[in-house]
Amino acid sequence: MHRSTQPLGRRGFLAATALTLTGFTGALQLASGATHAAADADDVYGTLRSLWAEILTGGDIDPTDDAFTGALALLSANATGLWNSLSADTSANSLWPGLELSTPANMTSSYKQLATLATAHATPGTTAADGSGRTLYGNAALGSAIVGGLDFLHSQVYRADTAETGNWWEWEIGSPQALLNAAILTYPLLSESQLAGYLAAVDTFVPDPTLNRYGTNRQTSTGANRVDLCQVVALRGVLGRSSERIATAAAALSAVFPYVTSGDGLYADGSFIQHTYIPYTGTYGMVLLRGLAAQFQLLDGTDWEITDPAAADVIGSVDSAFAPWMWNGLCMDAVRGRAVSRPAETDFVDGNLIVQAVLRTAQGAPTTAQATRFKSLAKGWITRGEAYAPFADTATIAGIAMAQPVLDDTSVPAAEEPDGHVQFASMDRAVHRRDGWAFALAMSSARVARYEAINGENLHGWHTGDGMGYVYLDNDLGHYTDGFWPTVDPYRMPGTTVDTLALADAAGTGTRPAATWAGGASLSGTYGCLGMDFRQYGSTLTAKKSWFCLDDSVVCLGAGITGGSGAEVVTVVENRNLHEGGDNVLTVDGAARSGDAGWSETLAVSGWAHLEGVGGYLFPGGATVEAARTDRTGSWSDINTLSGTSDPLTRRYVSLCLSHGTAPSSASYSYVLLPGFSRSRTKARAAEPTLTVLANTASLQAIQDQASGVTAANFFSAGSVGGITVSAPCSVLARRHGRRLVLGVSDPTHTASTVTVALDVTGTLAEADSSITVGQTSPALVLTVDLSGAAGATREATFTGIRQT
Repeated sequence: MHRSTQPLGRRGFLAATALTLTGFTGALQLASGATHAAADADDVYGTLRSLWAEILTGGDIDPTDDAFTGALALLSANATGLWNSLSADTSANSLWPGLELSTPANMTSSYKQLATLATAHATPGTTAADGSGRTLYGNAALGSAIVGGLDFLHSQVYRADTAETGNWWEWEIGSPQALLNAAILTYPLLSESQLAGYLAAVDTFVPDPTLNRYGTNRQTSTGANRVDLCQVVALRGVLGRSSERIATAAAALSAVFPYVTSGDGLYADGSFIQHTYIPYTGTYGMVLLRGLAAQFQLLDGTDWEITDPAAADVIGSVDSAFAPWMWNGLCMDAVRGRAVSRPAETDFVDGNLIVQAVLRTAQGAPTTAQATRFKSLAKGWITRGEAYAPFADTATIAGIAMAQPVLDDTSVPAAEEPDGHVQFASMDRAVHRRDGWAFALAMSSARVARYEAINGENLHGWHTGDGMGYVYLDNDLGHYTDGFWPTVDPYRMPGTTVDTLALADAAGTGTRPAATWAGGASLSGTYGCLGMDFRQYGSTLTAKKSWFCLDDSVVCLGAGITGGSGAEVVTVVENRNLHEGGDNVLTVDGAARSGDAGWSETLAVSGWAHLEGVGGYLFPGGATVEAARTDRTGSWSDINTLSGTSDPLTRRYVSLCLSHGTAPSSASYSYVLLPGFSRSRTKARAAEPTLTVLANTASLQAIQDQASGVTAANFFSAGSVGGITVSAPCSVLARRHGRRLVLGVSDPTHTASTVTVALDVTGTLAEADSSITVGQTSPALVLTVDLSGAAGATREATFTGIRQT
């Protein structure tokens, strides 16, 4: 089913052949023993090597094209530094100073650095950045150094007679992927005996892509790990001219195509889970999409071509799973897991990688319409992100080579940021988008873990799955990118209600609360009703929390806030990164507050607040707000001991918190976020509110919005509110427009069989999901909704001729 609309192999093969016959001529003599001849045009393995080399380098690029100038300079600088510092030292057991090979992660780093050198060696236009005037492209001495480095690592650590130690990933994915990439790029320089030794090591550590090792036991590989292992085995087959190895890899990919209903992989609702319980669309999911797109392209048109019709699920995931989490070129942090703690892997970096994966997927999309849509998405993300993080600053040369024709093609429109609401019930996530802003929500439940901190990463992610709300603004694309994670107060994440007791690094990682109620209903991809039965790790604190996502606002309710450790319990309305020395004016009830760092005050707010450049906040009925403007200093190493630096960073924050004391009992809160609102517009909305809080208790939270006609309710038990009565816990969202009513019902617990919903109106059923049965239409509408097997998804019905009873 997978046919490339833009064949890549022919140009890549010709480019690689030209390199073999020209730039590499002298270097060929450096390898010991017999060397490989240039691939013949009908040599399938030679064609596949050349194709993969083009995937890695961009192929026959024009180095004089300004689009590549920055990326070529960066690659050249990195490669020059690595070449100049390369120093094989048997006594120190290292190929580079400080990367002792007794640590498996250093082995992988060493192979990756050799792969970087090999990429520079194979990329036209690379030159030494040390003033020596050396050309790196096809440089014989550099080629010799790379081969020598591969031999050194093979002799010292990555051999067939060596046992795995430490993290299995380094031996089965990290190191062999980099080794194979470097070997493909330097293939003409390697002897048969050298290559045989490398491949024997790969066969030892990755004999079967369907399995990976944890300790002494092999377990079934899943998700992104399966795709990575298949790539290792496929490239091993390409280099070793083994049809059997390539066929094994191609067949093993089929396990990741179908939607899953539990554990790792893609779900029908667009969710992506890795490590069994962790939402990971932006990292492991991105790795899966990138890996599949590249392998589809590699095998297209060969005897090993992917023909499994279930691969269509992966192609479709661009729209269902990835596009909703992209925002002006970045990937939202709510689905990036522990990657948020990596200083070199920002939201824009992962977003850039998704863009490149989507571009590559477009090259092999089954239909022209789908290919055009993917290109349009990528073009929109690239162009909108340019203002903060230019694509070419973080994209690979190969990524730029894919993007440039799309950017230059006037027939491909740049897709705009869409309005809408998408819920991902299988990973307790949701994203709500309107013009100029987006709101993302991260929850947890008995199905989805609070957060993940492993390998010394994301050590303070304690509350990121406790109902953290991310507000993205198109006038501040760098809010989370610019030092947010090492400097924010991790006990005061926006949207959360927390017992602020001190927690140890990585406390609670991978744990799941006992509560099953997390999720909610959505309506026509436009409005959202979300809720969470919150239980805090390490504390007795519990609460019911709801978020109602409307046309220009997000209504936030909390009730039943009870328990705690004796530390202060707070609900965090806002904790905004103002970057270095930000002086955004905070106005409360019309009066500007202090702009000095270090200011804090407890304020009796009668109605509203506004933060310049960010938006407004309404407090229905008033609230006591703890407000502060604080300079916070931290370092990446505080939250990441694996790759974080100890350099101090200072960022200024404005925080707005609601204190519930040290031992609350049935405390509550209500506030409204108005993202992007001006001060005058906020004041006007406070004077003439459009919504009413119908209920805010531990059993029921509901609102009604007159502006949109939306009534939304989270029933934590059977109950009645706003003309809606339900027989069991559920989430209900209804919108009445004239005499038309659209109703959405979901089961956030994922355990219900049916629920009966009664509405105090009469009307005629126009259309409905097959799971909805209308029992009566007068004197009230009564529906039975079959939610068995719905996995939290919303069931919808539309009625016309609506009359109030």
